Amino acid sequence: MKMIDHILDRRSIRRYSDQKIDDKTIKTILTAAMYAPSAVNLQPWHFVVIDQWPIMERIMEIHPHARMLRTASHAVVVCGDLELQHDDGYWVVDCGAATQNLLLAAHALGLGSCWVGIHPREERKIAFSRLLSLPSHVLPFALVALGYPEEQKARPERFHPDKVKHNGWDTSFFQE
Repeated sequence: MKMIDHILDRRSIRRYSDQKIDDKTIKTILTAAMYAPSAVNLQPWHFVVIDQWPIMERIMEIHPHARMLRTASHAVVVCGDLELQHDDGYWVVDCGAATQNLLLAAHALGLGSCWVGIHPREERKIAFSRLLSLPSHVLPFALVALGYPEEQKARPERFHPDKVKHNGWDTSFFQE
């Protein structure tokens, strides 16, 4: 499969088989996440890998959209380090890039994944920080469920030429 197909075919998967992901595969996925671009290459991220059922259950209690963890092999909480970010607020952009790399790597390896937002919801950030005993300078950004997919999703049409402008807002890049 070509790289562009991996990007265009990746979907949020919420149902997984009972097959567990091995540690080597988790390391490969996290390596890809850590190769994401970041402001001034400061890489202000940390990753908490979760594979214990009691923690997954607790996450489903505190996050209203994390029910897919019921069948997931693993979850990864992507966190931003305020002491490592380039400037105020950059950790969010950097963690977004790392999360996208993580999702694409999982898909390329035949896994399913689903990004579940934590940031900017303060109540979610507080709950995850407490659950995972995060230091005060490390903030949870996103939860990613991982597993071997139990469902397949077709590629929808998402390209909209009307959302692409040329040299300003008033001219479309794509002339009809």
